[in-house]
Amino acid sequence: MSEFSESSPLIDVSELKKQLGSDNELLAQIVELFAETYPETLDDLEAAIAEKQAKSIRRHAHTLKGIVANLGAKSPAQRAFEIETMGRDNNLEGIEDKCAHLKELVSAFHQALLEVEFAD
Repeated sequence: MSEFSESSPLIDVSELKKQLGSDNELLAQIVELFAETYPETLDDLEAAIAEKQAKSIRRHAHTLKGIVANLGAKSPAQRAFEIETMGRDNNLEGIEDKCAHLKELVSAFHQALLEVEFAD
């Protein structure tokens, strides 16, 4: 997963455009679905972290990584990948801070996603 980096833009609009074919209606539907699903996934991740359940941490971080990566969010996907790896390796030191940063990135990504509109 080295293709993700902290210096990447929050959202890759050209990648998103490739995925959705410049369809603003589809984009609106996906943004709505994203807004409905990511908070629960983050909540599940936080609960797993609070309970130190490494397998659940890995699973929820993996799910979140897939969601944001498919929408062109490089930095949130990288952070989710780091948390997924920590869960896989059962190395949970500092994971709360990484999760807090992930929440900030995903929230900022959601806001950026709301501003995307493809030109006709």
